[in-house]
Amino acid sequence: MSRNSEKPAPPRLRAILVDDEPPARTHLATRLKAHPEIKIVGEAGDVPSAFALVEAEKPDVIFLDIQMPRRSGFKLLPLLEKVAPQPAVVFVTAFDEYAIRAFEANALDYLTKPVSPERLAKTVARMRDRSHRVAISPSGGSANKIAEPQDTQTPRIGGREHLHEEDFVLLRDGSLSMLVKTREIRAIESQGDYTRILLAEDETILMKLTLSHWERQLPSELFCKASRSLLVNRKTVTKMVQKDPSSWELHFEGLKTPIILSNLESKRLREMLS
Repeated sequence: MSRNSEKPAPPRLRAILVDDEPPARTHLATRLKAHPEIKIVGEAGDVPSAFALVEAEKPDVIFLDIQMPRRSGFKLLPLLEKVAPQPAVVFVTAFDEYAIRAFEANALDYLTKPVSPERLAKTVARMRDRSHRVAISPSGGSANKIAEPQDTQTPRIGGREHLHEEDFVLLRDGSLSMLVKTREIRAIESQGDYTRILLAEDETILMKLTLSHWERQLPSELFCKASRSLLVNRKTVTKMVQKDPSSWELHFEGLKTPIILSNLESKRLREMLS
């Protein structure tokens, strides 16, 4: 067979590694040496330098650490919307398998630390397959676009029936993404097809999810339904104060602004909390 008839080698995928710990980047880079289809074109230790590297190198994929002290790796995601074509993202995290379920719908793949050769091989295979599918697509789409989920708002719950107190939930409000533990949610209020999630320091997140969705997923031993439009984290309630003859104030740990309840709602909640 002549050399001219040989198939050309597929182009290497350009990658950057983002992690605030140099040893972690070195570990992953060493693992990636076993995959010649991946070419590391840069490393970064925080979100600003990572974004500058993305603009300069136009990588195909970013191996992105989630837990970085100054800025969570999630802070890079809205910045990537300014980049064309957008790179794929592989989350690298120390979170356990149950916390990971929130990431699966928001990235091409995820890896847990320390990265195992077997798991990395599956990730690289997924990257290769995805790149091939886009390359042969008649629509001519870019191979570098971040993978879009079927439902970008819905936290995944893996094989469990309910979340547990220490499980992480991915909350999204527009370009804002943040991870919180289930127990850190103070209350969830229904607003039509949306729900407002109340967190410490009066921070709120509005998501296009129904209250029934949260009721199915949140642990019943932690959350109780005060009314058709309100789920309450019973462990974060500090007091209930009667405001006037027809209403009560429901106060939470870490919240300055109380929730107003009717007499019926307050009675029902007091029974649940007793």
